[in-house]
Amino acid sequence: MSEDKYRAALDAAAMQLSCRALSTKMLRGKLLAKGHDEEAADYAIAWLTERSLLSDGQFAESVVRSYARRGYGAARIRQELSRRGISREDADAAMELFSPVLPQMLSLLEKRLHGDLSDRKEVDKAVAALQRRGFSWSDIKNALEEYGASLDIDE
Repeated sequence: MSEDKYRAALDAAAMQLSCRALSTKMLRGKLLAKGHDEEAADYAIAWLTERSLLSDGQFAESVVRSYARRGYGAARIRQELSRRGISREDADAAMELFSPVLPQMLSLLEKRLHGDLSDRKEVDKAVAALQRRGFSWSDIKNALEEYGASLDIDE
């Protein structure tokens, strides 16, 4: 009987992972929510991890690539990694892949400003939008300079 609970948890975990990649924390939460006990969930996670079928490091790298491709900055990506239960070590390793994507930042500036840098309020709104997406001030400043902004914004 006890072997059945382990097999059931492992089957449920494999089914979850066949639909989409998950972090260890996310998978554990899903297994517990489906009624599997902690021991069976831990067994399934250990079994999958030993066989490299579940890896927080690989999952973190895919999250970084995905969010960077969608135009998010480092702070927002780190926040997302934390929300998904990725350890600081795995997050740091995955973030080594990240570099801000200037063309996406420039595209957002163009969408917001339409080439008009004279309206300080609109420039401030564009800067705020980039900050919400997780870009650092130095990245935003570089993007503004690249965009052609000659602003004297105090840091």
